[in-house]
Amino acid sequence: MTIFQILRELATPFLALFAFLWAWRQVTAARPSSSAKSVAIVVLGDIGRSPRMLYHAKSFVEHGYLTHIVAFKGASLPQELQDSPHVHLVYIPTPLAFVSRLPRPLFLLLAPLKVVLGALALLWALANRIEHAPSFMLIQNPPAIPTLPIVKLAALLRGSKVIIDWHNTGYSILALRLREKSPVVRFAKWVETYFGQYALAHLCVTEAMKSKLLSDAKLKGRTVVFHDRPPAHFRRLKGIEAHEVIVFFLQYDLFQRLDIFHSPSLASFLDTSSSNPESTPFTILTSPSTADFREDRPALLVSATSWTADEDFSILLSALSQYDTAAVAYSEGRGGLKGSSEKAERLPKILFLITGKGAGKAAFEAQVREKEEKGEWKFVRVRTAWLAIEDYPKLLGACDLGVSLHTSSSGADLPMKVVDMFGCGLPVCALDFACISELVHDGVNGTVFKTAEDLANQLITLLRPFPTFPSTLDLMRAQIRDSRVVHKTFLTWEENWNEVVAPLVAP
Repeated sequence: MTIFQILRELATPFLALFAFLWAWRQVTAARPSSSAKSVAIVVLGDIGRSPRMLYHAKSFVEHGYLTHIVAFKGASLPQELQDSPHVHLVYIPTPLAFVSRLPRPLFLLLAPLKVVLGALALLWALANRIEHAPSFMLIQNPPAIPTLPIVKLAALLRGSKVIIDWHNTGYSILALRLREKSPVVRFAKWVETYFGQYALAHLCVTEAMKSKLLSDAKLKGRTVVFHDRPPAHFRRLKGIEAHEVIVFFLQYDLFQRLDIFHSPSLASFLDTSSSNPESTPFTILTSPSTADFREDRPALLVSATSWTADEDFSILLSALSQYDTAAVAYSEGRGGLKGSSEKAERLPKILFLITGKGAGKAAFEAQVREKEEKGEWKFVRVRTAWLAIEDYPKLLGACDLGVSLHTSSSGADLPMKVVDMFGCGLPVCALDFACISELVHDGVNGTVFKTAEDLANQLITLLRPFPTFPSTLDLMRAQIRDSRVVHKTFLTWEENWNEVVAPLVAP
């Protein structure tokens, strides 16, 4: 008997229990909901690091729903959700969080225990810690195990309707760590497709995801595409706004954590000298109510990541090294890459900020530190940071260019970071994969690259006239603005939610 067959056998008693509970549900009534407009938003993860589900919560609250958030406690939630009388936070303990970081043999040994403990905590929360049965249970998937089976069981017990928000497939992420033909991955796929098949509605982040799930899981229920979109407050900052944000970061928050005033490497890199005491390395105050960007400022680039296996930051390090080589060549009156004969007065310095938390962050920081200590970069500096959810759009709104290194484990999901960047009028260089064209239109609102050399060349091309106006970056910003304001092809989160999700949950 194969391992896959053994796992199937172990699942049989659970399926029998599920069938019994379904029959029992036909002749009994769940505890009634206090309101037809109530929802439990289920995230078996850190809810503070799941912006899409936080946006769902905000939209439900705005539509008058009593909103229960069932999730692990982690990063701070937006203040408006913390203060809302319509939000009930149901935090569940994080079971054996260290297991995911263990070597593969130990991971396989302890993963079942982690799943069991997580399942029990989730079931207890849904079945007993929410006083009245919610009308809907909205699940973030992945993780599928144990979320999908447990939520289906809880919904059966309580008479709630299930909506699955398909961000990706859990088994494809697991395959990055194990292998696609692993019995564990095959079992995970079976669980996900079986328990994910039936729901009141399925929200898919892309057209590719919808097609894949309809083919692989034979979804039953209303299946719609619900693209990630930025909230309305995500926007490009004006000169004075950017100045205020940068001054705030310099004096109180982000840049102090980046050690601008304490790190010789960064302090000497950024020109803080100016006859105007109100200036920053990026902006200069021209009057009490106006500010301009400095012409000699570094280009401020940004990326966001969870430091997971589906993002290869070695591509970024290589591209930045190639950019630095080209910048040095331009500064000496020579061309750029590959002996180019093109001349330019200069390429700007780059300060690259990467936001997010995750297991791969420390190793990346060590690589950056080594390059800077050895003096390998003359025109490039990289720093990592974690921003409060309120500060993140402010930083994006003040940046010049975004970079996405996301690849899809399933080939069917899109990076929300790019959506956020577009919301702030920020063009993006994005790593190519199967469905990225649904979001990034090469040469229109950004560029698409396949290799580190591609990315380096794109940075050189986009930044070579920096900050001359109008540049290619300015034209791309105009395209992003028009798609949102003029053509209405890129809606805000609120507009998209009202159009797609609201009709599915209308009383």
